[in-house]
Amino acid sequence: MVEEIKKTRVQIDGLYQLTKSLKPLPVRIHDYSDNTFTVVDSEGNSKEIEESAKSLLLAKAWLGKALGELGSESPYSDGKKTVEDIEPAADTQDVFYITVDDGKAGYWIVQNGKELSNHIEKVDWLRSEIQKVIAIVLELNGGKLNKPSFSEHEEKVQWASYQHLCEAKMWLGFEFARIKTNRE
Repeated sequence: MVEEIKKTRVQIDGLYQLTKSLKPLPVRIHDYSDNTFTVVDSEGNSKEIEESAKSLLLAKAWLGKALGELGSESPYSDGKKTVEDIEPAADTQDVFYITVDDGKAGYWIVQNGKELSNHIEKVDWLRSEIQKVIAIVLELNGGKLNKPSFSEHEEKVQWASYQHLCEAKMWLGFEFARIKTNRE
């Protein structure tokens, strides 16, 4: 189970990095005084994307807590005094080359041989991938929460990761609502 949790943490880290790399669509602002629209490019991410990324980080962190509960040694030490003492994040995804369906690799996401360059397609794809990880987290305990194979504390840790994954997916759904509202 430890290896499965570590593998899932790497998957979540990859989704986190892809989510952080999203740049929202430009926003149209309607000026009612003269009935004109101004397009404003966004330098950073929307609140919805930032919250989704934060939830993915927390989901990964809670699975790290699960590893500790299962007896895995922490990759982080105590007694830090300088920047050099800070260890890099554990269980990270190094490469953004993700392959989907047709076996071809490309930067960001390739689906059926076509790179997803549209913000809406990327958000939709990320929601689907998060749902797959949600199913994996549920399977960590025999297919559902509240099974006897985990202690009560381990169940709470699993539940926390599950909840943050669900929130990450919801925040990306809110991103769709933000886009729709700002485009009408």
